[in-house]
Amino acid sequence: MRGGKTAVAIEGDAFLINDQMTYQGRSYQGRKIEGLLLNARMVQGVFDDLNPETRRRWTYPNGSPWDPDRNTAEFVAAMPIWRAAGLLGFTINLQGGSPEGYSETQPWDNSAFTPSGEPRPAYLERLARILDRADELGMVAILGLFYFGQDQRLADEAAVVRAVDAVTDWLLDRGCRHVLVEIGNEVDLDRYSHDLIKAARCHELIRRVQTRSTGRLDTPAGRLLVRV
Repeated sequence: MRGGKTAVAIEGDAFLINDQMTYQGRSYQGRKIEGLLLNARMVQGVFDDLNPETRRRWTYPNGSPWDPDRNTAEFVAAMPIWRAAGLLGFTINLQGGSPEGYSETQPWDNSAFTPSGEPRPAYLERLARILDRADELGMVAILGLFYFGQDQRLADEAAVVRAVDAVTDWLLDRGCRHVLVEIGNEVDLDRYSHDLIKAARCHELIRRVQTRSTGRLDTPAGRLLVRV
């Protein structure tokens, strides 16, 4: 069991980073922010498009073809700026979010998982670069696993479970004490293809992460912290 320099914990309704309450003694416009985890939605940090028909949509303004490694490198380069401005957390998602805003359809293929639920190594490599930098900076990553419009790329519920188990083990093997796991983005919306991810059943996946990680992480909770 190993871990990096940054660890997140929750006591009551307050967040702690390395045993220190966030934003100690601070307020904003008369409102207490001590114990909050101010964060920004940065879900496209590991984005790629495996659909050759839509990949051209992400061509750079100078005509250069889309480059997922460049995208992640630029993300990592910006992280110290966010941290210097006081941002302690950010959301990253293994199936991203809509790069066009609110889209009725999502023909692009941005999934860190194969149809059978195996993680794609290139996605994990990009994610590792982001998580390692976050650990160095004392930041917390909220890692989302699934996103509606992309979850249908998993073949069945067995693939969903396989993906959850694989990411859980990967985080534990890396000793990621600064990661909060989010099963799916807005699971209360009836837009997911797999019922297992939806609001009525997502607790099954939450319990699975909790049970699988219990006793395997050097934090006060002794496991990954997970939510929807």
